[in-house]
Amino acid sequence: MATAPGDASSATPPARIETGSAITSSPQRHQYEFNATEDRIIQDLGVKMSFAGLFMVGIGLCFALSTIQHWSKLREIEVGLIFLSMLFAVFGVWTHRAGSDFRRVAESRGRDVTHLMSALATLLSCYRLIYLICFVALIFAVIQLAATSLGG
Repeated sequence: MATAPGDASSATPPARIETGSAITSSPQRHQYEFNATEDRIIQDLGVKMSFAGLFMVGIGLCFALSTIQHWSKLREIEVGLIFLSMLFAVFGVWTHRAGSDFRRVAESRGRDVTHLMSALATLLSCYRLIYLICFVALIFAVIQLAATSLGG
């Protein structure tokens, strides 16, 4: 069955318009829109993640203050506390940012997929770091186990 040019069921891609150095597609592709029940779940997830992220940033700041206090009293640097403060701050910022993007999914119309992909990209960054830390910890555990077995 033949379709008319511009028909929604046409298999040809939309025309591309060149604007300066950027090329854009016209018309914009329609995005999936979540229903009210799905929006409530995504909104609740976003609120909880934003709060948890801010809480983690606060814990990171507390660790940083503890590190400063320890250094001012004993003139010794606590590397573990510095590492924990940075880790909590980074995870907190990423978690808060992902939560904000999830909230935007529920609050926006016509941009749900864009906001969802932004939230997922932020979570991917967070979990890449967790993955890396776990991988390095596993390597150190194997080295420690081998050293203990050979030495003892």
